Amino acid sequence: AEDFHRLCDGKGATMTIIQSNDDPGYLFGGYTTVSWSSTCSWQPDPQAFLFTLTNPHNIPPTKYHVKEKSMQFAVYHDATVGPSFGGDICVKNNSNAFVRFPVTYLDTTHHGDKTFTGNKHLTMSDIEIYTLG
Repeated sequence: AEDFHRLCDGKGATMTIIQSNDDPGYLFGGYTTVSWSSTCSWQPDPQAFLFTLTNPHNIPPTKYHVKEKSMQFAVYHDATVGPSFGGDICVKNNSNAFVRFPVTYLDTTHHGDKTFTGNKHLTMSDIEIYTLG
């Protein structure tokens, strides 16, 4: 979390891409226009979304938009965790993450917390965060 915040806080819009440690490693992530920060707070972002690129259900690449009623919880900022998208995807320290999808984002493919990797607890083999803009 410390490296994430040192490198990403205040940088503007970002795209986070996570590869799970499964075989094969599934690809998924999130996008936000809100600059990350170390403050402990929820941030609204009507343009935020989650996405799947590869997954165990053979869902084609898909975007999952934030629920209108949950807009104020689009992303969560906290110095002790990495990128956190609502209550749905939270990157912890030491390669661990959890998925509680669909809390804040809309599940249009109906696989719930198993959408991205088939499991709600996961170990990441890689995470990349790109600044956009």
